[in-house]
Amino acid sequence: MRIAVLMSAYNGEKYIREQINSILEQEGEFELDLWVRDDGSSDQTKQILHEYANQQKLHWYTGENMRPARSFLHLVQHCPEYDFYAFADQDDYWMPDKIKAGLLALEKEAGPALYCANAELVDSKLQSLGRNVYRSLPRTDFETLTCAGGILGCTMIFNQALRNLVCEGGIPSEIVLHDFYFAVVCAAVDGRIVYDPNAHMKYRQHENNVVGVPASRWETVKARIRDIRYQEPVGVAKQAQTILRQFAELMGTEQKEWLAVVAGYKTSLWTRMKLAASRKTRYVSKNMGIKLRLSILLGNR
Repeated sequence: MRIAVLMSAYNGEKYIREQINSILEQEGEFELDLWVRDDGSSDQTKQILHEYANQQKLHWYTGENMRPARSFLHLVQHCPEYDFYAFADQDDYWMPDKIKAGLLALEKEAGPALYCANAELVDSKLQSLGRNVYRSLPRTDFETLTCAGGILGCTMIFNQALRNLVCEGGIPSEIVLHDFYFAVVCAAVDGRIVYDPNAHMKYRQHENNVVGVPASRWETVKARIRDIRYQEPVGVAKQAQTILRQFAELMGTEQKEWLAVVAGYKTSLWTRMKLAASRKTRYVSKNMGIKLRLSILLGNR
């Protein structure tokens, strides 16, 4: 089996060596290639990548700053074909069995399939913060995924069938995040999503996280208030429109009807109220449900 690990890097000089080394030290019966896209870094990231490439330890290229979502999708589309693919952030640390665990879960899947897992929360020095990211099972049903996402992209491994499906649609400009998009596309076409409750990586929390986990209860409250009030530049409605436009022929009637509801939820107060109150969505906790339903009601999701 051959797997490509895909990393988008941006000004990552502080932690990227540690992460690259943990990826290259994966254990198992497979061939692993690391592909990195530099997203317009201005620090020493390019020099570090050049050093590893000279040692034939990775492949890399650089380009304009596209931000994480589009940068990762650019990698997906421009990477050669492999049996499996994995997303990697530049600042985490992978345990040696991370890839092996995902491949074991996916190796018998013929159609589009995606694996995700838990992760251990650690500080900037990789010291444990005493908990994992998920305290309960994340939701992977189609209806909830379209509104909430919630699958940790840096734990994702997916097969060639899902990668090729996404590539056929090109690189969309209106998506929330690359991992969010992959999860919804997989669910939309009745692909399989496998969740592993075990942690196979350390999810580093530091001052420059693009996406992080609040460290305290008060930080959680503040983050949720901020999320409710913040209007996403590209929200779930536009992402649903993109998926409908690109994959409608591969979806069942129920999936298309639900995506149409999400795509048009901002058209009136009534449509916002219907989606906010929908019983088809089953959020991971009561507090998360309140946050997301209020955000939808305000048209900010």
